[in-house]
Amino acid sequence: MFRSNGDDSFRAYLTAGTENLDEILEAGSPFLTMMDDLDSFLNQHVSGPNVEIDNQIIHLLRINARFLLMTGFRIGLTGHVSGIFPILRTALETACYALLMSKNDSLCDIWLGRNSSPEGFKACKNAFNKPMKDAQKLVDEHDPVLGAWMYALYESTIDFGAHPNAKTVTLHTRISDEEGMTRLENVGLYGLDNYGYECGLLACVELGLATALVLSMTYSTASTEAVQALQALNDRKNELEDIIREKHLQG
Repeated sequence: MFRSNGDDSFRAYLTAGTENLDEILEAGSPFLTMMDDLDSFLNQHVSGPNVEIDNQIIHLLRINARFLLMTGFRIGLTGHVSGIFPILRTALETACYALLMSKNDSLCDIWLGRNSSPEGFKACKNAFNKPMKDAQKLVDEHDPVLGAWMYALYESTIDFGAHPNAKTVTLHTRISDEEGMTRLENVGLYGLDNYGYECGLLACVELGLATALVLSMTYSTASTEAVQALQALNDRKNELEDIIREKHLQG
């Protein structure tokens, strides 16, 4: 976390994160632009006010996934890289639940009954025993490469922040020896243009793209316009990867 006059309090954390957010909003960023465009895609083709509601429960999941993505994006823009992955993981899981229900609407009632009784809880656990793998199979029907990509991204969220494993914690840790003393630091917030900061933003847009893709599949047919928009977003994501590679990893 950035320190202000040695202050590492909660208020200092809020201030530093807000400063990052304000700065990138003012300066602009291709990552921020893609976040805008991802949300515009969802608003236009998935969950916006002009999208026809085919199933109320599935549509609520679409809306919830969109708001989770926006929350993850906002956290990423503050520079708190490790904090984005639990949110983005849940956004993708929500999209996958919606996909499963779109192919079997009887799952909606089972899902709604999860907290109604011990029997309802057990029925829901059984029905959604391995939802991410089951969702991958449905994505595989469109393209096995996309299914593998979606599931690999889901697994990566666990590695990078959605689970308290060693990689998650030590990735943002700095250890150094100074005059016989060991200095231990954990980076909470990264600054703009930092490699860690921009990798966090890339994770936001890639998981956002995967979530948008899965949500688009919850409809029986996708318009040509939606398919073209997703392809354009994927091309932009690849360009952002190139930006990071050229800026931080060459030489």
